[in-house]
Amino acid sequence: MNRLFALLPLTAAILMTQGCGQSQAQANQSTDAKDEAKVAVETARIGAGTWVRRLDATATLEAEHEAVLVAENGGELVSMLVEEGDRVVKGQILARIDGTRAELMLKQQQSVANRLQHEADRQQMLLERSMVSNDMADLATFNRDAQDALVDLAQVDVGRSVIRAPFSGTITLRHAKLGQNLSRNEAVYTIADFSDLRADIAVPERELADLQPGQTVKLIADAFAGQVFEGQVERIAPVVDAATGTGTATIDVQESGTNLRPGQFVRLAIEREHLADAVIMPRAALLNEKEPAVFAVRDGKAVRTSVTLGGEQDGQVRVLTGVTPGMEVVVMGQAQLVDGDSVEVINLPLAKEVLAAR
Repeated sequence: MNRLFALLPLTAAILMTQGCGQSQAQANQSTDAKDEAKVAVETARIGAGTWVRRLDATATLEAEHEAVLVAENGGELVSMLVEEGDRVVKGQILARIDGTRAELMLKQQQSVANRLQHEADRQQMLLERSMVSNDMADLATFNRDAQDALVDLAQVDVGRSVIRAPFSGTITLRHAKLGQNLSRNEAVYTIADFSDLRADIAVPERELADLQPGQTVKLIADAFAGQVFEGQVERIAPVVDAATGTGTATIDVQESGTNLRPGQFVRLAIEREHLADAVIMPRAALLNEKEPAVFAVRDGKAVRTSVTLGGEQDGQVRVLTGVTPGMEVVVMGQAQLVDGDSVEVINLPLAKEVLAAR
């Protein structure tokens, strides 16, 4: 029995040794499994292709030549010869205002002018006979000339009873009604020339240097789906708005043969840079860090790589340094990565590679 008690410590020691061995083996297996774990990521290949950087903007079309025609004389609107949508030519009569009062004033001024002309002629005849002084003859001539000027003004006033088109265009709005008693300077029509449209866009000051008069502009109007219109940069404002940090660029829209109209909303694109062989990658590859960087895949591991960018457009970025065409970069799954992690590339979107020529 004493022998049995003597063997108990030895048995316990053996059991403890076996238990520790099993725990150590399990720990080693867990470590190996952890070492072999790979992070699933999606990648894309860096490509070389055509790089086009644009300035995108929106604007409302305006007519370069647009005017509100007003009644220069007050009075009853006795005739309206055109309506909204009518095409008119420069000088065409559009409406008439009752000009009876103006015509009577003209007759009165002409009557006075005739009398003063007669008096000036008489004084000149007397001067030739030395029967009046030069001052008397000069005064009569002065009075006649002053009255002639009043006749001219009265004729202008009569002409103001007729509203004419200042340029060729389209009547876009009728403000008055036939028979309405108009006040001086009250609006009657609005006219616009659709053949000369423009769009003013606000350009961030850092991008103003990329614009030059004559640059081609592409326009898309929601009203004409699928159609692309053209224009060009006409002028650029010489100052920047301190409140917004933008400058205004005026775009001349080549309307000829189109149905574009003032007031329509358009989207514009101005080509700022065109390179034939640029290094391009998806913007999704960039890490959410202060300095631009990506995870490049090398030998099955994610390697953090700093990059220098040269612009962004349509979800793509141009890369100046850091990566080269053909390299794989992670575009999905970066949040779970640490530099040096093993990765498993899944669902590689070969059909969407940036390597394809753009």
